Amino acid sequence: MAVFPFNPDLPKNQWSEIQADGFTDPVPGCVYDGHRLDGGIPLGGLGTGYFTLEGSGLIGHCSIFNDIVPPREDFSEWLTVRLSQAESLPLSTADIAYWGHHPVADMVCRFEAKGLELGIRAFSPLILGDSADSNIPAALFEIEIRNSRAEAVDLELIVEPPKAPGGPTHDVALAGDDIDATYDGGKLVGRIARTIEANGSCRHRFVFAWHSPYWRDSGREAHVHQYSARYQNAPAVAADALERFDSLLARVFAWQSAIYKTDLPAWLRDGLVQSLYSLTKNTVWIAKTRKDEWWDAIGWFTHNESHTGCPITETMVCRMHGHMPALFFYPELERTTLEAFKHFQISDGEIPFSYGMDTSMRDPRYHCQHPLNSGQYAQMIYRLYLRTGDRDLLARFYDSAKRAIRYQHSLDDDGDGLVNDQAHVQPTELWPANQFYDIWPWWGTSAYVAGTWLATLSCGKAMATTMNDADFAAECAEWLKRGKAAYQDKLWTGEYYRLWHDPECTSGEGMHNDVSLGNQLMAQWCVKLTGAPDVLPADQVQSALGAVKRLNMAATEHGLVNGVNPDGTRYISKPDPDRFPDILPNNDHSTQVFVGENLCAAMTFIYHGQHETGLEIAKRIYEAVALISRTPWKQHCLIDADTGLPVWGEDYYSDMVIWALPMAYNNQNIAEFAQGELVRELISG
Repeated sequence: MAVFPFNPDLPKNQWSEIQADGFTDPVPGCVYDGHRLDGGIPLGGLGTGYFTLEGSGLIGHCSIFNDIVPPREDFSEWLTVRLSQAESLPLSTADIAYWGHHPVADMVCRFEAKGLELGIRAFSPLILGDSADSNIPAALFEIEIRNSRAEAVDLELIVEPPKAPGGPTHDVALAGDDIDATYDGGKLVGRIARTIEANGSCRHRFVFAWHSPYWRDSGREAHVHQYSARYQNAPAVAADALERFDSLLARVFAWQSAIYKTDLPAWLRDGLVQSLYSLTKNTVWIAKTRKDEWWDAIGWFTHNESHTGCPITETMVCRMHGHMPALFFYPELERTTLEAFKHFQISDGEIPFSYGMDTSMRDPRYHCQHPLNSGQYAQMIYRLYLRTGDRDLLARFYDSAKRAIRYQHSLDDDGDGLVNDQAHVQPTELWPANQFYDIWPWWGTSAYVAGTWLATLSCGKAMATTMNDADFAAECAEWLKRGKAAYQDKLWTGEYYRLWHDPECTSGEGMHNDVSLGNQLMAQWCVKLTGAPDVLPADQVQSALGAVKRLNMAATEHGLVNGVNPDGTRYISKPDPDRFPDILPNNDHSTQVFVGENLCAAMTFIYHGQHETGLEIAKRIYEAVALISRTPWKQHCLIDADTGLPVWGEDYYSDMVIWALPMAYNNQNIAEFAQGELVRELISG
């Protein structure tokens, strides 16, 4: 192909088939006008920190020196073409065509008046199935300089990576055959000097590496990054990455090619690739360096709800959706995360909501969204067993999962077999609502929470059967039988499942709320993932899906409105902004589109034979992210139902639930998907 790294002469900001260096056939994606792009590819690996390569040509946010929450805002030039002492061309002044396919940022940058063009490829290793080689604190660059003039040109590339803080614990390095790296005013600067012949070109490679292993979390506890177990300093990182440049890039392209060649819709193939950026932006992986640390030699891996949007370390209700990539591609790291929840489980069986606020890892929070946390933990234990097929691993967690389920059952305060919502709000307040839609209080028995509980019981019964625990299997079966009957009695409207029912409600909203929740069938999504039997009647599921399509889908062009009244109007949980001054004006969880949740709803349509409708819902949501707001590497939790633009929750963990869509598309459960051709290809590269 004529242009490295890709053909930029395509319509901008829309779906295209892109011819790119490294791929045999054109691949689906979107070439952006870089200066209209909101954000850029984060360069970094699992738990290494990152810096973003913005569409504007600047370095954006940076966390590689342990500015994790919030990440440091650099927004500085990193590459300049110097033609003479008096004439310099910063990259941000170029016309930039930007194509990202995480973890690769490809750019074609034109200085047309000067007859110069740069083809830039930057990437960090993210190797599915290989956690160690995904934990290299480095960014690798290849730059082709093209001269369209009729005469030769002498120039110098000035490379200025993020500046390290002073002190001996922060180390950086630049390495490459042609780069001269020196310090200028305490800042590492690289220079590449070349003469480019008329209508000629040349290509250069270099690596920028960092090594800042020692940090304190927001609870002031000292930690050491896992990457320091393999690398003593930044020059060692740079040397290793430079030596393996071709093999690391080939392995990234191998798993991306496996996705691109599937028969999945083009937008979904793009969405799967891009969604993995959250593994770069929101993860921490600490080493075991002291004998008194309870985790084992592989270290302890965590994924934050959002280091930039809502920093909480491993929010259970977000990982319920977003843990899919860790589950499938790094199950050994998924185990460490679940081991930590097991470690923090208290005597009554309750599993914490999170490990702590901001970056804190040993400040667990209890009695927050607890009608969901413990049961979701138990479901994730079963998911890990299905992924690995390792009965010994299940045995290791079984007693903990069992105690978690029994704790959650203790929240059945009326003896009907269903967990009840316990909103933690004062009169006139909306927050904390105490479930995933946490600015929207529900009361009594809700379709979402109680439905998730039914799925938990189904998983509990399956685990007990696997472990030959007949007593607990019978216990779960009895609760499930009573719970299913009560669910129908309290929540079925005759067409769909109402939002909640509470004969003792004191909120002033009456005995029940007949709002149609977009993801009211969460119970069915959960059991379809595990291959467990349905917990809701098939005819009622089909009727409820019809209502969601008629009400929630019809209320927006961008997925599903979370809450819609029986007459088709949006339910407004926050009618008077003067009463709620601490809540963002449009951050109403009932009237907007909850990305992760409504992707689950889309999959529920697909799993129940309504393939076209489910794909259309998911497509609308992802196109709002990729094409309307142009934030594929800054995805939000909540988007506006009218415009598709972001509302709240930048860089959200839960959006990685898109990685469950290929399972639904092929009508597979976790065990089938894990043993299937796609996962085998993704992790074999």
